[in-house]
Amino acid sequence: MKYLPFLSGIYSTAPGLVSTAKASGRDAQVFQIDDQYDLYRRNKDACRNENIHKYYCEQRLHTETIQCINQYLAKQLSIEYPDDMIVALNDHVFTNRISQEQFTWNDDWVTIDHPRYTSLFDALCCQVQEDIAIFQLDEKADWLSAVHLCSPNHWAPEDKIGKPFPDVHAPVPGMEKTLEQYRRMLEGVVQAKSPFTRFAWGIATDTRLNHHPQAPSHSNEAAWQGREHLTSNEWYIRVERQNLIGFSHVNALLFTVRTYFYKVDELSKDEKYFLRAALRSMSKEALAYKGLTGSIDRIDNYLK
Repeated sequence: MKYLPFLSGIYSTAPGLVSTAKASGRDAQVFQIDDQYDLYRRNKDACRNENIHKYYCEQRLHTETIQCINQYLAKQLSIEYPDDMIVALNDHVFTNRISQEQFTWNDDWVTIDHPRYTSLFDALCCQVQEDIAIFQLDEKADWLSAVHLCSPNHWAPEDKIGKPFPDVHAPVPGMEKTLEQYRRMLEGVVQAKSPFTRFAWGIATDTRLNHHPQAPSHSNEAAWQGREHLTSNEWYIRVERQNLIGFSHVNALLFTVRTYFYKVDELSKDEKYFLRAALRSMSKEALAYKGLTGSIDRIDNYLK
């Protein structure tokens, strides 16, 4: 199964939210665990060893909200993977049979006494391949109240935490119409009875998950940033499967992001045709945002 959102032949930043109410199989799952699980876990371990606070941030995170989110995460994992993710709710024990990890949490459903994890949310986020964020709403405002992002695609959690939805997405070209009505969209997700799925994509020159704009001290800055489109001989489609789940009783929504890579060389002839069309439909601003300025002609000639 491949997710190729460019097959429309048109690049778009429109929300494109699709309810999962009628989805089946893996498309109906919030969390998708596959044969790449160990790779994603090792990436999260590397982020933690470097500096977890660079990738996990909180600001004005309501207690009621995080309690609700933590309960949802634990229960949803046990529903989707009953043989691998074992949750003893009464005893507050989580067992991951894939990684052979087990942890317990306190009665408040927030804190955890663990040498590795800083909170229950932190622990639960590390059991999945997805990155996870929480948006909080009140009567007049909204803000990113928590983000656990170990696969950042050239943006930093510390730059976004605490900011409203328009500020978080301000750097993205073509978002003007969406931002004009974003509040209604967020409120609709919060009140909805089923999750929504959308996709985002771009061209990458490597398959490294972590492209935080600040390279670790031991890394080569240029190599870390990637996007060496002018000199690269390999290109990949980097796709994000994003889920939005609303929680009306705490006026918040959960946002999950799962990253996939597909080698351009392995696309079919028709898939390459639509990829070329979608890339050609990008504005100059979108090309710059995606790091494709100056290399679009080379990629276009290759696809042609």
